[in-house]
Amino acid sequence: MDWVKLEEQVQPLNKGQRLIIRDDVHEFNELQGVLELASRKKLKPIILDTGLFGLNELTILSRFHFSFYSGDLARPDFLQLAAITELLNKNNCPVYFFLEEGSRVEALDEKLAAQLEAVFISSRQKSWETSQLARLAEETLAGGTTLVYYHHGQPEESLAEWPKKNCWLHWSNRFFDESGQPVVLELLKNIKQKKAHVIIHLDIPASFDYINSLSEGGAHLIFNFGPIETRSRLSRLESSWNKKKLPEKVFYLYQDFMA
Repeated sequence: MDWVKLEEQVQPLNKGQRLIIRDDVHEFNELQGVLELASRKKLKPIILDTGLFGLNELTILSRFHFSFYSGDLARPDFLQLAAITELLNKNNCPVYFFLEEGSRVEALDEKLAAQLEAVFISSRQKSWETSQLARLAEETLAGGTTLVYYHHGQPEESLAEWPKKNCWLHWSNRFFDESGQPVVLELLKNIKQKKAHVIIHLDIPASFDYINSLSEGGAHLIFNFGPIETRSRLSRLESSWNKKKLPEKVFYLYQDFMA
């Protein structure tokens, strides 16, 4: 194990910064070393799980505090997942889970959800039935965890049918424009009534009046386009939203990324 190289990896990072590590990038002993160095520097390590390690290895690693991001592609066996989450939770290592493949979605129940910090789903590569989303919302709410849904497509009426107060929906204005403003504002109103949340990723430019209407309609805004004219109304609106901090668990790793 080359400690010099490991130290070089964490040296640029400051206290409290995240260190994202895939579990298959390092040998097991090296990964222990990285976590030890991260602990010394008081960093926030995140392990991206590929299913490489079993309970024995994770028991050793869990001596160090880290966040564990897994999914049903890496951990299709939910009995194994339950054992892993129980182990990691005992050692204050929060577990985040991405339901990507989705064939075993019915196995994610209230008991398992209670051990997860957040459950992520996306329509990027898989279409989800409203009934599936409704069931996930109920099970995660009962388990006291957060459900995060990335919707790739135009906002539709069904998006207001299933969310509960623990749900966060991500939309991008790449999929809708100002002509759909009445529909979007009506959806925001209905979702807000259920105490759920909508985050709109502003990936392409739009007028101030339109963007401001989304803000006033209850959406949380992420400004990804630019540049924006300084000292303009839109610049001030962007600045006000950039100052607002949302919980880290309502984003899959990166705030500006539609998973």
